[in-house]
Amino acid sequence: MLINKKLNIYLFLLLSLGLTLSSFSQQQGQKVYKIRGIRVEGIVPGGTDSAAVITHSGFALGDEVTIPGIQFRNSINRLLALKIFSDVQILSDNKEGDDIYLVIKVQEYPRLTRVDIIGSDEVSEDDIRKKFSFVETQHITPNEIHRAVNQIKELYASEGYLLTTVTTETVVEDSTKPNFIVLRILLDEGPEVTIDEITFEGNTAFDEGELEGEMEDTEESVWWKFWSSPMLDTVKFKEDKKRIIKFYRKNGYLDAEVLSDSIWYSEDKEKVNLAIRIFEGPQYRFRSVLWDGANVFPPDALTERLDIRKGDIFNEELFDQNLHGNQDLNDVSSMYRDRGYLTMELDEEMKRVPGDSVDIVIHIMERNQFKVGKVEVRGNTKTHDYVIRRELYIKPGDFYSQTKIVRSIRQLQQLNYFNMEKLGKGPELQPVDDQTVNVLFDLEEKSSDNVNASVGYSQVYGVTGALGFTINNFSLTNPIVGGAGQVFNFEWQFGEGQRYRTFSLGFTEPWLYGSPTTLGVNLFDTRQNYFLDIQQTGVSVRFGRRLKWPDDYFRADWTLRFQNNNVHDNGGYFYYTEGVTTQYSITQTITRNSIDNPIFPATGSNVSLSVEMAGGPFLPGNVDYHKWLFDAAWYTPVLGTGRLVLSSQTSLGYVNGFGSSSIIPPLENFWMGGTGLGAIATTPLRGYDERSIGPRDDAGRELGGKLMTKHTLELRLAVTLEPIPIYLLGFLEGGNVYTDFSHADLFDLKRSYGIGARLLMNPLGLIGFDYGYGMDDVTGGYLGFPDGTADGWQFHFQFGRGF
Repeated sequence: MLINKKLNIYLFLLLSLGLTLSSFSQQQGQKVYKIRGIRVEGIVPGGTDSAAVITHSGFALGDEVTIPGIQFRNSINRLLALKIFSDVQILSDNKEGDDIYLVIKVQEYPRLTRVDIIGSDEVSEDDIRKKFSFVETQHITPNEIHRAVNQIKELYASEGYLLTTVTTETVVEDSTKPNFIVLRILLDEGPEVTIDEITFEGNTAFDEGELEGEMEDTEESVWWKFWSSPMLDTVKFKEDKKRIIKFYRKNGYLDAEVLSDSIWYSEDKEKVNLAIRIFEGPQYRFRSVLWDGANVFPPDALTERLDIRKGDIFNEELFDQNLHGNQDLNDVSSMYRDRGYLTMELDEEMKRVPGDSVDIVIHIMERNQFKVGKVEVRGNTKTHDYVIRRELYIKPGDFYSQTKIVRSIRQLQQLNYFNMEKLGKGPELQPVDDQTVNVLFDLEEKSSDNVNASVGYSQVYGVTGALGFTINNFSLTNPIVGGAGQVFNFEWQFGEGQRYRTFSLGFTEPWLYGSPTTLGVNLFDTRQNYFLDIQQTGVSVRFGRRLKWPDDYFRADWTLRFQNNNVHDNGGYFYYTEGVTTQYSITQTITRNSIDNPIFPATGSNVSLSVEMAGGPFLPGNVDYHKWLFDAAWYTPVLGTGRLVLSSQTSLGYVNGFGSSSIIPPLENFWMGGTGLGAIATTPLRGYDERSIGPRDDAGRELGGKLMTKHTLELRLAVTLEPIPIYLLGFLEGGNVYTDFSHADLFDLKRSYGIGARLLMNPLGLIGFDYGYGMDDVTGGYLGFPDGTADGWQFHFQFGRGF
């Protein structure tokens, strides 16, 4: 043992001595020279400037260089890094004592004159050019050409041309510029290849139809889809194989995998068949979960958030969402973030146990609890800071809460003052130390004021609508600049000829004395002369407040209204007495609004119930009725995206007098049909003419009714959300108006379906086009009575208001 130690020491000493002598020998062979001259060789006419080459080399006259040394290698690497030269050498041109003259020999890559694309018939040349970023006179390398070729092949493959060949050649067009080339991209596109058949091997738990249904972009040909030819996109095919495995793991098959896939072509190379070989493995069920490192919350509370019970088929996707983050923010991670644990980490360990069960161990690193330091806003060029801050639920000094952040974003979205997409990305979190974080809301103002012009068209009443303006971010103390969050509006509505008009002037303060209390005043004067001539003049005062119970999405509003109703001419409607009546009414409205976006809601609901009482046992006037309105709208994202949304809406209404001799103004009854813009107090129903739905008298004239119901189902697709929101829609609608409860059949609905589009263009407002088919017989016969045929297609146009 002692001998071995001594031997190791001797070897170490010998090695050290050898390295020292080698270094000394190299230093003895080195010599320092001073650069007296530098020239460049290899530059072709029109090529890189020699002075630029010398500058980038790092050498200059008078510099000292050591030969041999690393200065030359470093200089060569700097020049090669420019990607201008394919080869660089630095040599000694001459030596005179301690002086040296250097020569830099370079070989330039060719420069590009232009790119010619030859043979592009099925894919546009513009799309091909987007796959590379060559510019005129740039140096072009073989690697860049090779990369462009591969990207073009991928483009053709995504279009179904799997056999496309791409070759290149370079041509010198100007002999006086030998280093300038034309790059020619030669294409042989080949046939368009469609998928004929997809087969699966090894699948027993799910049939081929179920598995193919999980693939979004890869499908086989079927006879009834005669309008489309399914093509194979190899990139999307890889993603579809991942979706199949994700589907298996959602259903408990945690070991599932795609073992292989095979592709073979038909003889004419125009069709391809796919075979996917799958290993399923056993189906696992959940047995237990162990929380390691959980101190803030009890394990049972954490397990409850996972929403999984012993014996359940293990859904990996649902488990991951309920652990790391789901849309409702009721997951484990959000549970911690709502208490300020911003930097906590969750790491799950899955243990398969005999009997096809799985145990989960979740390791938690809770770390520090964060408080909010500063809450800052930026980018609000018009809106005052206090208007924004009063909407925020997150405050300085609070423990950080993800739920409060999300709610604050929603409140700012409801203002409709800022760019929705930018706002939806959330605030910037700026850590100050390991226990404090600042929150920055980076906003982008957009125009929220509009002309509020509303135009509608129906085949019976022609052009109808309104002109006016609404300033949604008004300031009473500084009306020119605005930014105080108040609302000021003026509107003039009109109907065909002189048959309908209304004027209104209103002001709303949404935060009275700095509290979430609304105060609004509205003056109005309306007159319509369809089958009776009636004028209404009055004033209304609205008072409202946000509520905290049952939750803080609720609000309550009370409206006091005084008006004179003057029936100048009842037009033979003996139901409506001519003369002047005086109306005092009070309305209470309870609303719960949790939608995420006032223009294009994707989640949440908006439900309201209002009850109005006029006259009766408590109020003066000779108008005497009670009116009930219920409206509800629910919004659900489809396919997990906020751009495709299913909207379902319901409206119910009832009005009646307090006694048999009660006077109810005509316009308090319910009317339905068309855009709802052609007459006052009309509920829209597409596919039918204005006010064409509901009870009629013996002369075929619309009477209005005391009971109303309407239901709408819409599928909306957002094309863009910013800067101009545009969405397309398909709809199904049904509704009706009944004389009273005794004549009501809530299943007797006038139905319609159709398509439409909406776009918001400030200051014009919301512009809408709808083409609806009235499925039922409402008008068309003698005196406007039904004639046995469906009302058919109706075109509706309006702007300023949505249906």
